[in-house]
Amino acid sequence: MPHLDFLLSVLTMDNGDAAYDPFSSSHVWQQTAGNDDLGTYESLLFAQPELDINSIRFDHPYAPKHDLGQELRLPDLDTFNFGPLPELESLDESSISIETPALEPKEDLWETALELGPANKDVQFYTWESFEKGEHIASRTHYISEHDPRTYDAALDLDHGSIPAGRVVKGDVLLQSLWNLGLGRSSILFQFNPKLKSFEPTIADGRASGTSLVTAQSLINRFVHIGNTFLYLRAFVERTVASTNSIPARVALATSISSILETLESYLGDQSRGITSLLELQRVFTRPREILIHVARMTDSVKHAKTNEQLASILHHRILEVEESDGYLWQISGKILNLVAAPSLHLMGEWIGIKQEQGPLPIHERGSFVAVEDDAPEQGPLEYIYRSEMMPRFITPEDGNLVFDTGNSLRFLKTQHLDHPLSNLDKFDVRAPELEWSFAWQDIESIAAKAKDYEEALRSTILDLTKSKGAALPKASRPHNLRETTLAAPPGSDLDNIIEQSIKEMDSQPGQGQKTLPDDLHILLEDILAYRTESSSNMFAPPLSITSALSFRPLITAQAKLVNASTLRLFFRAHQLRHHLTLQRQYHLLGDGVFSSLLASALFDPERESAERHKGKMRSGVHMGLQLGSRTAWPPASSELRLALRGVLSESYYSSALYHANLASKTASPTSTALAGRDTDSLPGQLNFAIRNLTEAEQTLVMDPDALPALDFLRLQYVPPPPLHLVITSAALEKYDTIFKSLLRLSRTLFVIAHLPRHYADPTARKFRSEAHHFVTTYTNYVFQSGIAEHWNDFEAFVSTLEQQLDDEDRAGELGVRVTEGVSTLRDAHEKCLDSIMFSLLLRRRQRKVVALVDDIFELVLAFAKLQRRWRGNADLEVNPRSERAAAPPIGDLYKELRAKIRLFLSVCRGLTGKKGYGQKGTTEENSIDRLVVAMEMNGYFAA
Repeated sequence: MPHLDFLLSVLTMDNGDAAYDPFSSSHVWQQTAGNDDLGTYESLLFAQPELDINSIRFDHPYAPKHDLGQELRLPDLDTFNFGPLPELESLDESSISIETPALEPKEDLWETALELGPANKDVQFYTWESFEKGEHIASRTHYISEHDPRTYDAALDLDHGSIPAGRVVKGDVLLQSLWNLGLGRSSILFQFNPKLKSFEPTIADGRASGTSLVTAQSLINRFVHIGNTFLYLRAFVERTVASTNSIPARVALATSISSILETLESYLGDQSRGITSLLELQRVFTRPREILIHVARMTDSVKHAKTNEQLASILHHRILEVEESDGYLWQISGKILNLVAAPSLHLMGEWIGIKQEQGPLPIHERGSFVAVEDDAPEQGPLEYIYRSEMMPRFITPEDGNLVFDTGNSLRFLKTQHLDHPLSNLDKFDVRAPELEWSFAWQDIESIAAKAKDYEEALRSTILDLTKSKGAALPKASRPHNLRETTLAAPPGSDLDNIIEQSIKEMDSQPGQGQKTLPDDLHILLEDILAYRTESSSNMFAPPLSITSALSFRPLITAQAKLVNASTLRLFFRAHQLRHHLTLQRQYHLLGDGVFSSLLASALFDPERESAERHKGKMRSGVHMGLQLGSRTAWPPASSELRLALRGVLSESYYSSALYHANLASKTASPTSTALAGRDTDSLPGQLNFAIRNLTEAEQTLVMDPDALPALDFLRLQYVPPPPLHLVITSAALEKYDTIFKSLLRLSRTLFVIAHLPRHYADPTARKFRSEAHHFVTTYTNYVFQSGIAEHWNDFEAFVSTLEQQLDDEDRAGELGVRVTEGVSTLRDAHEKCLDSIMFSLLLRRRQRKVVALVDDIFELVLAFAKLQRRWRGNADLEVNPRSERAAAPPIGDLYKELRAKIRLFLSVCRGLTGKKGYGQKGTTEENSIDRLVVAMEMNGYFAA
């Protein structure tokens, strides 16, 4: 066998006797023993090389003349001699010249080749076979793929039994049909099936010549997918445009897709002339296919979106997922996102005042991020609420709150100060830029520069208007209609000429408008399809997730600073915000001693004339009271309330330092107040007493005059005048009402404990009175000092700082530089103060069990006072009090229960003092209960 002969030739020398030396080179040119049989094995691919070196004839001058073994033999280094060197002729001095001969110009090979023209086409090129053997005839290739396509088709027909050959379709017809298929059009070879919603080939086994059926079907399926995607997008555009319920964001998306489809059709139509093969057709459709698939996925992701904000948010999230993909897909997505987000950005521009409000409905009725409270009164100013879930997700929460607060403050300017530049920018020579979304650093810096220029121009206008009403004059009237330049009348023309010109415009044939001009998306697509765009790695751009903040924040911040600075000045100086805040401190928080004294006397003093109606008795109407605690009929009638509480508010207000300070600043008219007298309607905010709405359970508790909740029906009514409702909100008024109800209970208990007798025959009664007096007075001091005054003083210091900074800005001729806070900041500080007060007074929901212990202690005090009144009344009537004492609970039981309640309350307070997570310093829930514990146990009595 040949393999065995080969091994033997390797292991033996020529003579077969000597051992084989693997380090010898004498056997290199020897043939193997099995080489003689090589001729019997014919190769199907290559001709066998002739290894007989001696038979090779070379026509090259450097070809070897002898055997290669002799020619390639290395010389012996020991006996090798180069031979004598030839003698050199002596140099003649006359032949030596020091002058350097001029160099001949070098020959330009390329210029010579150009002059000679094309090479001779008859020049024969040699292969290795023909180089070795001149008479060699090249054999034809055995690879069927290198032959004519007909050969491949014939081979497929021969092998049709195992592999389906399919039917060959004309090349030009197939190319044209595939091109139409890629554009979503039916053709002779492909028809659209409405049931399957897909294209189907009319010849199921059709293929191109020179390709297999599997390859042809793979290519056809690729173009079927492209055509289906084209039709899907086209149907989306037509369906969106035809629908009357389409939201603006969806229409913008449809418009963008329509521009993409038109651009692709134009590009593919221009490229169709040069397509001559399937490979060229596939290459031309490569980028359009990727673009169509990407846009189709974006469209499919937003099909369930119901609002502009939701659609833009979903699209933004979808684009974030492909941010690291091909650069041109990211650029297309950015352009589409910019167009889709335009309706939401336009609405934001209307809300913050950089765009004029358009549309038949106000912003809060458009289903946007602005809404009105459902329980808002029909009459009076609207209180807007912020719906953060309706804000687009690409707007950060900080920017969203800033946008809402700016627009909320701007509504005040538009309703109260129509002559302010911020109320209507069109009347002044200030043009606000639009909210633009850019994705490159250069464009973002340009947006910031525009915002800064707008801020400076608007600040200058406001300052000029503040200094002199005539300094910032409205700009001259000019036409605001569309096509302004066309309808603008030349000098000397009248209204008739303008009307005649407009009629001509309406009667003329519509020309090419701005829609014929290529938009940014169209230009970008043309550059992408022509491979003229930069890759994403070469683009100097920030991450997509922060581009919205970088693009929108400069303009939003500029508008917010100027709106805040203007509204704060008007709130403090034109609408007396400070006066109304102090009014709440005096009355709702019982900060006025005169009011507290008059109110307690009108409600609890038994020495006053009763306002209760009795038969045959005329009521004087002067210094009357309800005598709570000294009467059995309860609750009082409305006429009793009016008689008892008449003049309490007006007397305390007109004698207060607040009123006189307001009068000194010339904010109140002395004549009007003198005429008003006791008329409570003239008080700020229509301050008056009113009846609180109670549940059935609360109404039952109110019916008992000896119970602690007997006065829960009484409340203070205050209506903040516009625009002060932006600071003193309805939520703040509810907190004021809760605090006032608690303070009214405390005032009753304090009045009762202060009017208890000081001397008792029973030592247990003396202990009860002493311990109850210590608890109530200590608790009252804690409530008014640590619970109310401390937090209110911090809030008042904050307000004073704002007023001082505003004054400093006015003196320096600045606006929005030192004071950047707005009405929202003032509102949040006010509500934070109220939250802190409620937490210190144990009025939060999770503190109900703690404050219930205080109410139980107050109930025991009222029960003790009731017993004392009964005994005193029986003694006055000379009735034996033993029968009454037997029916009433003994003093000892009340005293034991009082001590138990106080000890339990103090133990709970000690636990809250060291409880982790309960109250943190510097927050609205700062824990100050430890001060109450220290005050209660100062003498160590309750600690024993």
